[in-house]
Amino acid sequence: MQIENIYELPDFLDEYLVDVQKRTINKIETETIFEGIKHDYFEDVIIPENERKEVTIKRIIRYQRVVNELKKEHKYKCQLCGDTFLMDNGNYYCEAHHIKELSNNGTQDKTNVLILCPKHHRMFHYSKKMITITNDTENGKRVITIGNITYSYPVIL
Repeated sequence: MQIENIYELPDFLDEYLVDVQKRTINKIETETIFEGIKHDYFEDVIIPENERKEVTIKRIIRYQRVVNELKKEHKYKCQLCGDTFLMDNGNYYCEAHHIKELSNNGTQDKTNVLILCPKHHRMFHYSKKMITITNDTENGKRVITIGNITYSYPVIL
C-alpha cells in the first residue's frame, strides 16, 4: 500500500475551510461550520487541563472511636472470613461497614458495624440482593448469608 499524502490537521482544516467557503451560500453559514469544526478539533485533539469546580456537600460526621475499637477487637481481620493483609506501613488492613447505612439513619454504635475485608465490603455495597442478615437472639449470634455461604459470629444484641 502506498501513502499518497500526509496532512497535518491544521493544514487540512485550512484547505477544508477554503473549500467550505466556496460551497456555502452566506458568511453566517461559513462561520457556523467553522465554529463546529473548531469545537470538534479542540474536543478531540487538544487535551484540556483538568477542570476544577467548587462544590458544597453535607457529610455525616463519622466517629472513629467505635470503628477503631472494633478493628482492634477483631484483630484487624474480616469478621466473616478472617482475611487481612499487612500494609507497607506495618499495619493490618480491614474496613468498617455500617449494616444500616448512616445515610438511612443507621447508628454508629457497635451493633451496626461490621469489620470486613475489602472483598466482602464491596459485596455489601454492590451485591445487596444476595446478602441476608439475621439476628439469632436466642444464641447471641448474627447470621450473614452471602449467596450460598453462611457466616455466624457472636454479637451483643
